[in-house]
Amino acid sequence: MRPIIKSFVLYLLIVGLLTVNLYFVSDFPLSAYIIYIVLILVVYYSSKSLFWGEKLAPGLLFGAALIGTVFSLEIIAGWVRIEGFGFNPDFLIPVLIFQLLVAAGEEISFRGYILKNLMSEMGVGKGIILSSFMFSAIHLPSFIYYGLDISRGAIAFIVIGLIGAIVSIIYLNYGLGSAISFHFAWNFLQYYVFNLSENQQGIMIISYTVRNLLTGGNFGPEAGMLGFIVIFFGLIIFIKKYAKSLN
Repeated sequence: MRPIIKSFVLYLLIVGLLTVNLYFVSDFPLSAYIIYIVLILVVYYSSKSLFWGEKLAPGLLFGAALIGTVFSLEIIAGWVRIEGFGFNPDFLIPVLIFQLLVAAGEEISFRGYILKNLMSEMGVGKGIILSSFMFSAIHLPSFIYYGLDISRGAIAFIVIGLIGAIVSIIYLNYGLGSAISFHFAWNFLQYYVFNLSENQQGIMIISYTVRNLLTGGNFGPEAGMLGFIVIFFGLIIFIKKYAKSLN
């Protein structure tokens, strides 16, 4: 089977599993955990080798720096206020496990398998673009779940695609370990430290003075103009810094 066909077969499996989770078994508390474990096992079975790399720190630092920049600018602009802090230690371990599974499942699938196969037939640039588009598209059901309007949905689609491109460059230069650590740092800090998505329980208790197009509202900064600006310029920096790996 051609590598590009393998990529689309796995992609259809991901879409199917996420659709089943969202519309049929969303009330089952362990369904999301099971989905990402299944994806990891499928890729391990299907792939002869995965490029893990040797460093986790670059991904952690890049992910923390980007989401930290978004949060800091929102604070400076006065769009977000910190009202207090709350920490539930019983909540920490399940959150860590879940976010590690999400990061590992999506990065092993999209960067470790889909991107690698696409690059083998299409080249690096086209492989990154198509895999990033596919990565963004699997988030469409969550746009519906959060009730995004057309404007925020379009921004979120573009921003998640740009994030996919950034993580692809990290993968090419540092391996899957660093791609996973980037994904984990971005999600964990956004949801469970800065509390930038209203449907999550974070350590910081914040309030918004400005919502929707600027901050992304209940979806988080991926659906906001500030998130777009930070990620866009972040991608430009990554392209210039790691230009050799993109040839």
